[in-house]
Amino acid sequence: MTEDAPLADDEVKRLVRAWYAKLDAHAPVEELLPMLADEELTLELPEGTVRGHAGFKAWYDGVTRKFFDEVHELVDLCVQMAEAEAHVTLVVNWQARVWTPPAASSRWLGFDAAQRWVVRRCRGSGAPVIVRYLVDSLTPMPGSAALGEP
Repeated sequence: MTEDAPLADDEVKRLVRAWYAKLDAHAPVEELLPMLADEELTLELPEGTVRGHAGFKAWYDGVTRKFFDEVHELVDLCVQMAEAEAHVTLVVNWQARVWTPPAASSRWLGFDAAQRWVVRRCRGSGAPVIVRYLVDSLTPMPGSAALGEP
């Protein structure tokens, strides 16, 4: 696919699903980077703002060491095309466990995360890539530990 070809709804949805499958598997960062723009990349996450591939690598290294047994389930996914980009709104149910030494046990986390993404074609490969990733809200599930608890 060339970088000038319009994005298709189904390829954007495949990107979203593949993204979460790789996050659940704690795939090597090298498998995730081709799904992200580099210089333009901005991720606005509960932990703070991440920019570019270098920022993503540092963030991903931290979260893959902190969270385990992660499951991301898409609850809602809407893609709207706008010229050379796609505007994605989604809700993903995220569940994970976290263990903070020297605690005797891990804690369960469960949240519905409302997000907005901007997806464009990569200038080099023509593949769809995430340019902007914004977590609008995290709604805790009943019984979930708080995200920032020790």
